Amino acid sequence: MDLVCFDMEGTLTPEIWEQVAADSGLEELQKTTRDIPSYSDLMDYRLEIMAKHNLKLADVMTAAKKLDLLDGALDFLNEVRKNFQIVILSDTFHEIASPLMEKMGHPLLLCHTLTVDAEDNITGYKLRDKKAKRQAILGFQSMGYRCLAAGDSFNDLQMFEVADKGFFINAPQSISSSMPNIPSFNNYSDLFIALNKASS
Repeated sequence: MDLVCFDMEGTLTPEIWEQVAADSGLEELQKTTRDIPSYSDLMDYRLEIMAKHNLKLADVMTAAKKLDLLDGALDFLNEVRKNFQIVILSDTFHEIASPLMEKMGHPLLLCHTLTVDAEDNITGYKLRDKKAKRQAILGFQSMGYRCLAAGDSFNDLQMFEVADKGFFINAPQSISSSMPNIPSFNNYSDLFIALNKASS
């Protein structure tokens, strides 16, 4: 059985940090990897803003709990599960992703971890690897799995470089047009058909 490796935010769920921005009124926190492709640069930027405005981990968790999956995402995942194993490869953090994982039925999530002090300040983060998504797929392939991948942003290109087949879903035109060799879809029905066609 093939694996399908999905990005999370923008692909299956809204962007958590955009909700933090809405809750806090800090427009700077709306930036994602669509704006700053280097995830470490993006997180350094976010943590600087959080420290300046005294935002805590609890503020990010409150935002995450408000979010629902993107329209149609759960039905799509449930259909995909019938023929594939699902893995979420995300540049999110275990500490803030749990509310959305519950809504997705707790698929396997491989992501990063935060460091938090006794006052609930996010003081830093630990990335599994600078190209963790790529490394995860290579690891699965080394065990004999075929891996299909789907995501929406620049940080998903590392998946597409090594996956047996990669797809954009919900990607802005500015991103998908920069990689015309990657099939791009704007709805889960078309992606579902493409995944099945690409399956072994």
